[in-house]
Amino acid sequence: MTLSIGIAASLFTALFVTRTIFSLLSLSPKFTTLKMHRWFKDTKIDFVAKRRVCYGISLAVIVIGLVMFGARGEKNFGVDFTGGTLQQFKFNKPIDTAKIRESLADIGLGGASIQQLSGNKEVMIRTYEDTFAKINAKFNEDFKEDDPQMLKVEKVGPSVGKLLRKNALKALLFGLCGILLYIAIRFKHWELGLAGVIALFHDVIITVGAMAIAGREFDLTVVAALLTIAGYSINDTVVIYDRIRENARLMRKMNFKELINVSINQTLNRTVLTTLTTLFTAVSLFIFGGEVLSNFAFCLIVGFISGIYSTVFIASPLLILLCGARKL
Repeated sequence: MTLSIGIAASLFTALFVTRTIFSLLSLSPKFTTLKMHRWFKDTKIDFVAKRRVCYGISLAVIVIGLVMFGARGEKNFGVDFTGGTLQQFKFNKPIDTAKIRESLADIGLGGASIQQLSGNKEVMIRTYEDTFAKINAKFNEDFKEDDPQMLKVEKVGPSVGKLLRKNALKALLFGLCGILLYIAIRFKHWELGLAGVIALFHDVIITVGAMAIAGREFDLTVVAALLTIAGYSINDTVVIYDRIRENARLMRKMNFKELINVSINQTLNRTVLTTLTTLFTAVSLFIFGGEVLSNFAFCLIVGFISGIYSTVFIASPLLILLCGARKL
């Protein structure tokens, strides 16, 4: 809901507020030129020539990520998707994980998932049953001098967890299918829609793999992050597709590979600056958002970086494979 309201507000601002302010500024006789910052001037980088190497790099990263995801199994999923109880405790000094596991083993919970946070002064424990009372009593007994304090307890039933996992997968698939349909209608070429969605799957899978490699759990906020990444990534891709289509009309004698290279180079400043701007927000969330938003922010950081990579090296060069020599 927040994202939907924000997108609508952003659209209104871009079409009316920003335009009005710019029109008022243009009334000033001193406002005669508009200088835009350019980090890259008249670049002629051959992005298309590097596409096969980039395909190989992407494939290797995806395989490593999926292998790690498969190896972790159910450990990939948080309480939202597996069901169980998530308990977070805070101590007045760092606590060794081995001592915590030893304490839990005394009450038959030695196999519980334990994650240390905030300089090892906080610990998050996940169990598949409601064990809060037992753990709280045990910690007060074994770590009385360390003043254990309960920060939060989350409970989700197993059937609810399975339903949430199923619905989250549906949300991702329907979102990607909607993007495919929009791009195909928007540009009147199914090849562009397919290339864009392949790039989106690339970004989502890369992010999922990074989560598995980093040992982070998937919860509902991560699903929101993945859909946000998909929307952000396709936005950059659409900008380049628009430029490719414009240049196809202006540069009719240019071959398709050169046309794509020119279009990517022309939009390179916009692509990089936009990504850096959004990364500032994601990094701020990661640093200051606390543990609740940590996984969400981590996903955004990985997804935004992957998004700029896939837009330049995956989505656009794929048009050569899908369209052949035929121009748009």
